[in-house]
Amino acid sequence: MKDLRFFLALARPDRWWLRLGAVLAAITLLAGIGLLSLSGWFITAAAIAGLAGAGRSFNYLFASGGVRAFALTRTAGRYAERMATHEATFRILARLRLWVFDAAAPLAPAKLGAMRGGDLLSRVTQDVDALDSLYLRLVTPVFAAVCGALFAIAILAFTAPLAIPGVIGVFLLASLVLPLIAARAGARPGAAIAEASSDARAEAGDLVAGLAELKAYGADARVAARLAAASDRWIAGQRSLSRLALINGGVLAFSGPAAFAAGFSLALAGGASAPVAALAGFIGFALFEAAAPLVQAAELYGRTTASARRLKALAEIVPAVTAPDGPAPLPGRWDVTVRDVRFAYPGKDGPALDGLSLDLPEGGRLALVGASGSGKSTLIRLLMRFYAADEGLIEIGGSDIACHAPADTRARFALVDQRAELLSATVADNLRLARAEATEAELWAALELAGAKAFVQALPEGLDTWIGEQGGLVSGGQARRIALARAFVKDAPILLLDEPTEGLDEATEAAFLDALDVWLDADPRRSVLIVTHRAKLLERARQAVVIEDGRAVETGAPGTLAGQNGVFARLFPAFTG
Repeated sequence: MKDLRFFLALARPDRWWLRLGAVLAAITLLAGIGLLSLSGWFITAAAIAGLAGAGRSFNYLFASGGVRAFALTRTAGRYAERMATHEATFRILARLRLWVFDAAAPLAPAKLGAMRGGDLLSRVTQDVDALDSLYLRLVTPVFAAVCGALFAIAILAFTAPLAIPGVIGVFLLASLVLPLIAARAGARPGAAIAEASSDARAEAGDLVAGLAELKAYGADARVAARLAAASDRWIAGQRSLSRLALINGGVLAFSGPAAFAAGFSLALAGGASAPVAALAGFIGFALFEAAAPLVQAAELYGRTTASARRLKALAEIVPAVTAPDGPAPLPGRWDVTVRDVRFAYPGKDGPALDGLSLDLPEGGRLALVGASGSGKSTLIRLLMRFYAADEGLIEIGGSDIACHAPADTRARFALVDQRAELLSATVADNLRLARAEATEAELWAALELAGAKAFVQALPEGLDTWIGEQGGLVSGGQARRIALARAFVKDAPILLLDEPTEGLDEATEAAFLDALDVWLDADPRRSVLIVTHRAKLLERARQAVVIEDGRAVETGAPGTLAGQNGVFARLFPAFTG
């Protein structure tokens, strides 16, 4: 319940919509009670009057007018209540999705890397959607039920007081005791549905994303079996809730007539006339319009609380990097200094960086080389503030990056790595990830500089061409050029290249490097840090730092290092500078 209270508090900005919906729901319920009870009284009284031969003297107009008024009020109230409660729910769920993204964004990539993509997707979509039961099926029905019970007690107190214990007693059994039983019975299958559906999404995502590799190694059957097992658990949970709903529906179906019988018989026993007894019975029967939503909400209680718990757990993860309380503005200089930096990934035995020091001055072209796993890409992640150094100092313009907001630090860098991550969107959408307000002319200029203008112009819709999941509708070289153009659109002063030409042919690599030279030469203060295993990229570097086991073991011009018969020479034996 603590987690549910937390998410109820998130609805505070839309509390007036919720209150309006609750009031309208109460009005609708009261109109329904009035409609059914007055109709019962009217029909019974009219029948008795007819049998007694007093039909001509019976006032049909008053009762029929009341029936019409209650009917119109109930219809209008129901429509207005649906409008208000759904408006409130949609507003709250929209804010809740933004809250989830706000909670998840600081965790990327350090903490989210430990989560499966399908599980994260389930939290953002399915778990958020499950919380509509909290707002739509719990808050509003509870208020309406209380108002309905009070209204029924007030009417019965003036007409048939002895019927109150029977009507309200049966109502409490159906609206309080039955929901408590349903909540307890539905807790386990509801939680199982939340977990199993998340597992199924994750397994399905793995199966779709890696189907070719899985089939190549004969592992597709194992993943499919895990997907089937998760689906079976999901279906089993749904079946349990369906059986529970069937039982509760039967109990409710019996409770309504039982309330009518209790109200009618107790009213008659108390000396009330038959029309008044009918009124008391139909009040009890009409009250069950308020009981059914409470039971339905209780059936989903387990799933709702499990989803709330999963979302709350996401928000409780501590980010790897947090902004300081009073972030300082970044200085005007663009030079980067790394001093005695040590860093170890959580759960790893040894350090990824062990006392690394290097300098990237304004206008510098620095290559970072070393064997795989030596710590090169780790430095990129520290500069981008995806992780925080355990020890040591990283400065931009002489100012410690820990004193600045991570977003401000990242604004100084543009990153292009070997994966060339592209979204399932248009070329223009992918380019504007770097700068949302970039004009079409600026996009074309960046594409031309990256050597990508010609092939983008040849696409069916140019900039508006959809390039598919992970850029699957363009080649690897074209994706790399789009990624480079995106970096140019950002126009950050420091460019970080992490194996940017890995897997490219020589012609594409040469075009990529020519575009890089043009961009760097356009502003003498621009600098680049190149992480690479390829000799061609070293030709663009003025300085190189060789990393081994997280330490800088050699520093100097690439041509000079090549002639020293050290680690650099072993890594690039054919390099001539």
